Amino acid sequence: MKATIPVLIISTGRTGTVFFAELFRDVYPEVAAYHERGVSRPIQILTNAHFAHLFPLKGLEYAWRFLKGREISTCPRLFHVDANCFLYGLAGLAPRLYPGLRVVHIVRDPRTYVTSHLSFMRQRRRSFIANYLVPFWQPNPFLVGELDWKMLFTLSRFERFCWIWDFKNRVMGSLEGTQIPYLLVRFEDVFQSENPEKEFDKITDFIGLPRASSIQKRFSQPTNQTIRQTIPVWMEWLPARCIQLHAHCGERMKIYGYGNEPEWLAKLTISEAGKVP
Repeated sequence: MKATIPVLIISTGRTGTVFFAELFRDVYPEVAAYHERGVSRPIQILTNAHFAHLFPLKGLEYAWRFLKGREISTCPRLFHVDANCFLYGLAGLAPRLYPGLRVVHIVRDPRTYVTSHLSFMRQRRRSFIANYLVPFWQPNPFLVGELDWKMLFTLSRFERFCWIWDFKNRVMGSLEGTQIPYLLVRFEDVFQSENPEKEFDKITDFIGLPRASSIQKRFSQPTNQTIRQTIPVWMEWLPARCIQLHAHCGERMKIYGYGNEPEWLAKLTISEAGKVP
């Protein structure tokens, strides 16, 4: 019997990971597909504590082996797919935990990711408690050493999640060019495309699965949606807010092909921005 091939679909969250887990589970009998399988949340917390220089890598590896280590070794299918934003940092930190690993990195435009995440956590009690009250639920820009402590009381939650988008995507993107097979996929190319099957074909080709057919309708049925968008779309932002996001995310936005709209570029050129809504 062939060894199970582990596949991680990782992201910042708010990128359709529930959808991907359900689609793989429904379409491919040779795939055991899960969304945030098992005890994953403590792994995220310990990963962020490690990035903050407060928890050793060996401790993180031990926690994974204790909490999740048997998931792949006991899997009866050829492929084990875990669509899991909680594991965003693990593949780069300890790839030896996943022999034969293949990584799919889903990236989303930070302008829609940040608004979606903030709206979602305000409307879901569990998400609100986690993001507001649980230490190291998200990486800490001050303990990581990327932002000056002088900004501690002036950094808005909006700006913090702009930094989180950039930091997490840098961590995941560091896999490119390593020995770990890595595929970058843009959220918009899957869920806002006239031909989403074409992008999904890239994912299945990368994993080593046959191409699926007649699944286009599935992409118009998103799951785990934000109940109500509480932050305006970026086209309605004042320039000050655009400049805040660009300061944290601008470099990687360019890498991923975001932020080329004339309207966006015009907002960034305004020096007298006014009050952020």
